[in-house]
Amino acid sequence: MANNKDIKGYIKLGNERVVEARLSDAQFFWEKNKSQNLVKQVSKLKTMNYFKGLGSYFDKIQRMRKLGGMISDELLISKDQVELSASICKVDLISDIVGEFPELQGIMGGYFAEVQGFDKEIALAVSEHYLPTGLDSKTPKKPFSIALALTDKIDTLVGFFGIDQKPTSSKDPYALRRSALGVIRLLIDNNKEFKIKDLISYSTSLHKDQGFELSNDLSQKELAEFLMDRLKYYMKEKKIRADIAEASLGSYGIDHMNKIYKKALTLNNLIKKEIGEDIMASYKRASSILESELKNIDLELSNTTDPGIFKNDYEKNLLKKINELRKYFTNINKDENYEETLMNLASAKKVIFDFFDNVKVNDEDKNIKKNRLELLQMLCRTFNNYINFSNIETK
Repeated sequence: MANNKDIKGYIKLGNERVVEARLSDAQFFWEKNKSQNLVKQVSKLKTMNYFKGLGSYFDKIQRMRKLGGMISDELLISKDQVELSASICKVDLISDIVGEFPELQGIMGGYFAEVQGFDKEIALAVSEHYLPTGLDSKTPKKPFSIALALTDKIDTLVGFFGIDQKPTSSKDPYALRRSALGVIRLLIDNNKEFKIKDLISYSTSLHKDQGFELSNDLSQKELAEFLMDRLKYYMKEKKIRADIAEASLGSYGIDHMNKIYKKALTLNNLIKKEIGEDIMASYKRASSILESELKNIDLELSNTTDPGIFKNDYEKNLLKKINELRKYFTNINKDENYEETLMNLASAKKVIFDFFDNVKVNDEDKNIKKNRLELLQMLCRTFNNYINFSNIETK
């Protein structure tokens, strides 16, 4: 802003000259570049260095082709189309227009692909493959876009961790935190689960197949930990309680990042409501008795209980409820409704409290006491099918 009155219009005129010159350059480069065949230009990427120790951009897209093929199997989309989009997604880097306007990389590639008659979904995938770029940026939603964006980010992360160029506490010169967050958002925003561990392993082997020495032997383990740490950061940004986030992270591995997030978010939204309070009251009442008894005596509990020595209906009713919940968890498919699961757990409160109000767990008969403690252990383990509730604080 000039912060000045422009009575004679000179400032406006000057700005128009500058903008017109920029737009004129852009138009000239667009007309020059748009007809240059993307596929025929792929080989030019051999002369464009990607990073020392990770080869050229041509090497990168060869890795991306194969990794993208693996991801396409998970998404049930055309492997050939994903490989094609991977082949051409970096070609715009050698165009004059991206040289002049570097912030348009990817976006121009999408326009070039579209004007040259590539499938619309491939053009979109190319234009979106750098996304998402942060906490609030757009996330690709179409299958080919998801595949290409995920491929690019995993290849980047595996490569830089492999040559030990991972971020330090204060520095992240290659924006690897952003790439990791991109992977997480691609999964969460699209409600997808991928075998991330396998993708990291395969990407590592692709680097080695090209003859690159990945000096960091712990890179796969460190990258998995880094992704989980970024997921923890993302949950914090989404205002999920730290203890709920930790409980969820501790219950599942890297192949279930979407599940970790969704389970934590659902519980976080309900923890202060009646459902959440009923679950925590039921679980804590059972687990505290179990913990105190097992601390005081040297007792080896089995994973089941013996209904034959039950003394009353309260024990029978509790076992029946546990079995109902176990059956529910056994029959859950990939599309688990997390709120429904929590409602089912909350519904056990009456039976659990009836048991505690009418049954003395610490019975004089050691066998009956052991049997009742095994019943409580079954109950706690059944609840822990959701996440490990013992890590959650009752506030």
